[in-house]
Amino acid sequence: METRASHVLIGAFTLLVFVSGFFFVLWVGKLSLEREYDYYDVVFKEAVTGLTVGGAVQYNGVQVGEVRKLSLAQNDPRQAIARVRLNADTPVKTDTRAKLALLGLTGVAIIQFTEGTPGAPRLASKNGEPLPRIVADESAFQSLMNSGQDVAISANEVLLRVGRILSDENVAHLTSTLEHIDQVTAVVAEQRTELRSMIPQLSAASAHLKATMDRIDLLATSANRFVDGQAIPLAKSAQSWLATVQRATDTANAMLEQNRVAVASFGSNGLGQVAPTLAELRLTLQSLRAITSQLQNDPAVYLLGQEQPREFVPK
Repeated sequence: METRASHVLIGAFTLLVFVSGFFFVLWVGKLSLEREYDYYDVVFKEAVTGLTVGGAVQYNGVQVGEVRKLSLAQNDPRQAIARVRLNADTPVKTDTRAKLALLGLTGVAIIQFTEGTPGAPRLASKNGEPLPRIVADESAFQSLMNSGQDVAISANEVLLRVGRILSDENVAHLTSTLEHIDQVTAVVAEQRTELRSMIPQLSAASAHLKATMDRIDLLATSANRFVDGQAIPLAKSAQSWLATVQRATDTANAMLEQNRVAVASFGSNGLGQVAPTLAELRLTLQSLRAITSQLQNDPAVYLLGQEQPREFVPK
């Protein structure tokens, strides 16, 4: 009996030592594994539909960890908290951003880390926080969902406008317009022979029109030269002549002002003497007019004193 009891004690002791050693190895291994990872809490202010425990965590497209736990915030159930485990060498900085993203076309949600400048310090937990915390940005999917109502309203308005455009009345007008276009096309097709003959005529008319335009251009150039060469000097001469007349008028007015008394005396006494003189002057002018007429009609008779022989013109 004593031998059997000793064997039981030895076996129990051996089993206890083996189990203790096994748990010690597991504990040491767990500590070594925990030292190879860092834990962070990512706070989402939106629904995390599609994100599951074990989901991938990427940093600029490189997988650096996984989601270990999903829960709601105790103080605000509108927020979801994802506890992630990242490789210890993952450079999570104070300016690192996180957001929910979809992996390809499968619809599987992942957490995507971006940015993080080299000079920024590593992210550490604040007072009262068990782990470092990152507040995620709004995802593109959530932005699309938020704007989905506006998109639906805009699409509805577009459909209403399209419905107005494609109303029965507008369709009838469009059908009538197409029929008119068809009729015009048929008429043009019937007149294609005449149109073909009109094309050379149009070409010739275009050539004549071009020649006419060239002549008009030449005429305009000549007119510009005439204005520059003759009209402007003539205008300057006329202006100079008008200035001379103005000066003469001013001089005559001044003389009249100076001899006002003498002119008045001449008007009262001298006009009676001037009348006979004017009569004689009128007779002299009549004689000169007769001589001038004779000179114009036959100057040779007047100058030579005899009639010149006329040239024979055969009939």
